[in-house]
Amino acid sequence: MTRAAGAAAVLATAAIALAGCTSSNATPTKSSAPSSQDLTAITPIPASSDNTSLSTPATSTSATAKPSVTSTTPTPPGPPTCTSAQLGVRVLRGGATAGQEIALITFTNTSTTKCGMVGYPGVSLRLHNALLGKPAERSIVKPKAVSLVPGAAAEAMITDFSSCQAPVSDTVRVYAPDQKAFVDKPLELRGCRLFIDPVGPSS
Repeated sequence: MTRAAGAAAVLATAAIALAGCTSSNATPTKSSAPSSQDLTAITPIPASSDNTSLSTPATSTSATAKPSVTSTTPTPPGPPTCTSAQLGVRVLRGGATAGQEIALITFTNTSTTKCGMVGYPGVSLRLHNALLGKPAERSIVKPKAVSLVPGAAAEAMITDFSSCQAPVSDTVRVYAPDQKAFVDKPLELRGCRLFIDPVGPSS
């Protein structure tokens, strides 16, 4: 074989080999996209799951419950007020201290029914059927209700600050608490400043 023929044979062999490689590389390969087994499943979160975490707290039943109403038993009324017609009145002069004179008014239930008294009597000194000085002022003693069965009595004390030079009374005019009728009783007190206590149980 000549040198030219040998070179041609080598070139032909190389061409055949290159054609084989080109042919095999030209064959399209399968897609490299991942299979469904390689994918991680993602479950969508329902819309209601977000609402659960943001839901408004339940309203307390105690806030809407109606308040209970406690019934109270009314206090039984006391006996009716003693009227002037039910009361006997007596006034007695008491002792005296430096600058003071006292007297005691006694109210007795002369009726056949129970009655009650509370408050201050009306008191004024009189001389010859005319007002002497000013009517008695109320003391600071706190009034308390007094219940009088038939024959029971209540009392109220008069205090006369007698340091003035006023004339002496011959009569005292007395009104029972909450009454408009009066009674005049003999009493000698100097017509100075008077104070009257509220009625209280007879001692």
